Amino acid sequence: MASKVRDILRRPRGLIGRSILVVAAIVFVQLAASVAFYQAIDRQTLREDHARRIAELLVVGDRVSRLAQADLDQVMTSRYLEAEVVSAPPQAPSQARAQTGEADAIAGYVRQWEPALAKRPLRLWSEDQSDGGRDLVGAMGLSDGRWLSFRSRHFPRPWPIALRAVATTLAFSLACVALGAYALRQLGEPLRRLAEAAGRVGEGPPQPVVVEGPTDLAELGRAFNDMQQRITGLIEDQARAMEALSHDLRTPLARLKLASDYVEPEDIRAMVGGNVDELEEMLRSLSAWLRAQHAASTAEPVDLPALVRAVIARWPKLARYEGPKSLIVSTHRDPLEQALIRLVDNAVRFGGKAKVRLVADDPEGPCIEVLDQGPGLTDEVLARIYEPFFRGDAARARDTGGFGLGIPTADRLLKRFGGRLQIANRDGGGVTASVWPPAGEG
Repeated sequence: MASKVRDILRRPRGLIGRSILVVAAIVFVQLAASVAFYQAIDRQTLREDHARRIAELLVVGDRVSRLAQADLDQVMTSRYLEAEVVSAPPQAPSQARAQTGEADAIAGYVRQWEPALAKRPLRLWSEDQSDGGRDLVGAMGLSDGRWLSFRSRHFPRPWPIALRAVATTLAFSLACVALGAYALRQLGEPLRRLAEAAGRVGEGPPQPVVVEGPTDLAELGRAFNDMQQRITGLIEDQARAMEALSHDLRTPLARLKLASDYVEPEDIRAMVGGNVDELEEMLRSLSAWLRAQHAASTAEPVDLPALVRAVIARWPKLARYEGPKSLIVSTHRDPLEQALIRLVDNAVRFGGKAKVRLVADDPEGPCIEVLDQGPGLTDEVLARIYEPFFRGDAARARDTGGFGLGIPTADRLLKRFGGRLQIANRDGGGVTASVWPPAGEG
């Protein structure tokens, strides 16, 4: 229950959290009203009860006032009540005179309960005692001119009874809030799963949400599943169409490549051939990026160090490995390999050299870090590094090649199968590309 209350006290941002806050606010407003009601009823009940007892005392005292003084004291005095007949009324202390509201209310009830006492002079006040108790003290004028003085010890306060009622109501209210929070969270579970699924649309194979909950939420789930299928179909159709187009463009480019051998002079021939090669490389990069949108793969046991060594073998003098000799995990081999190839190529292309480090004890699972020796990236470039075809001004100025598709392709391949890529500057210079391989089933 304590954890539920802590969750409620945090500032809610979602629909369910705000609904719980509304329920909690209503419950605590009702609690405050109940406390005030309990206090008022308790106070009135105690006043009336004490007034009845005082009225009975005064009536009996008036009737036996003709007895001797000692007999009256013996008849009227008990463990909690002292009574005696005096010639002059006792005077209330100054502090008691300033706090006569409670006593005046009881005096009014006394006169209501016993109309015969309405014309008798009656003085009441309360006095606080050193032990924390409170006495009700007073005096009533008798028919013979004397006064019946009395003291009711440990006059009950209203709060002890009200506090018990408050504690009971508070416990019940907290239980209701916890139960309401649990019920709302259960009702909101389909919405949370729907929001998570919406965030994954386009990043991997379609994952239909479970259709459950109230009728409205079930209909929303079915509509979302249909929409997800349509969006996925459109993305795949677009990717296949662009991939087919890029494939078809290679035929005329091949003809241009052959024709360039007959172009004169030699510098024009070299320029035409270079442009054709650049277009072919661009089409290969574009095809790889498009295929990443609908790539298929099956998880299998993979030795990560062996996979990394196979990747960096493409750059024998420019890339090196650092990490354990063997670490077998269940992952998607081909997407992970293709992503690492592009990241290492990017590090070598823009940083000169690359170091690939395998961190086996990362809290989120095995992590492959690709570190370059470049100057690092600006905040603007880091913010757009995952955008297709984006290249920083420094990269363009160095004419290092590439078409801004290496990192977006790696990111898309990893996300499609549940992996993750994070690009960040490193203290002391350089960029680190951290890869958390997509985990296999089981």
